[in-house]
Amino acid sequence: MGVVNKDGKIINKEIFNYPSIQSENVIFDKISEYVSKNSKNVKSIGIGVPGIVRDNQIIYTCNLPLENINVKKLIKTDLPIYLGNDAVCATIAEYHYIDNQQHDNYLLMTIGTGVGAGVILDKKLYLGKSGAAGEIGHMVIERDGIQCNCGRKGCFEKYVSIKKLLKDTGTESLKEFFYIVERNKKIANMFDKYLNDLAEGIANVINVYDVDVVVIGGSISWFGDKYIHILRSKVKEKIYNDYTYKVNIKCAKLGNDAGIIGASLLSKYIKY
Repeated sequence: MGVVNKDGKIINKEIFNYPSIQSENVIFDKISEYVSKNSKNVKSIGIGVPGIVRDNQIIYTCNLPLENINVKKLIKTDLPIYLGNDAVCATIAEYHYIDNQQHDNYLLMTIGTGVGAGVILDKKLYLGKSGAAGEIGHMVIERDGIQCNCGRKGCFEKYVSIKKLLKDTGTESLKEFFYIVERNKKIANMFDKYLNDLAEGIANVINVYDVDVVVIGGSISWFGDKYIHILRSKVKEKIYNDYTYKVNIKCAKLGNDAGIIGASLLSKYIKY
């Protein structure tokens, strides 16, 4: 949770780790408490949610116990509240402050516990009919593959999430992983497989959306110098046509703060 000024700078931030078995009331009680302490001179509240949101309702989340929730009833405030998918929040933060809204067609994928994306087409945020556009983590890249929380098998996020990467390689953090990967051939081979799977998904979204830019977001973006050139080469082998060779594939600059910064912009990008 954070307070963001008009220049996109976080001037106050608090991290709350909550037990996964708790109900949504624990989450929103904590948000309400933070809002009550930090609402002076604040114009609106933006909330990023890892799932489907529509008309200020949380419709469904795959990796959190949140479904069919009216957020306005749970947060005690008179301030206007805006909801957006967390990947959408990260996307508009990078698009607005880092790329200065210069590109017509733009996609950012967040890689964390799961995988999501925000999509901008013709300089407008694209949410789809139901608000679920960008759920690229649940496109299947291996039929009858790993079981996903969503109910399908072989979903993209089950192969390229940071959680899976660390679990498979027995590392505790990305910092440790990237230290070991340069010194351990077995881990290096596992990372090459990981990059192949990541390239498969990126090629798919380029083929579908035909964007100018694909941005890799989440914690892994901080280590982009160690893999981005390899990833670009792998994607080039998989995409459909010559034009898309020119797609700019790069790493995000705002890291884990992108979600908070983007949530503060929801009032500008989402209209109810």
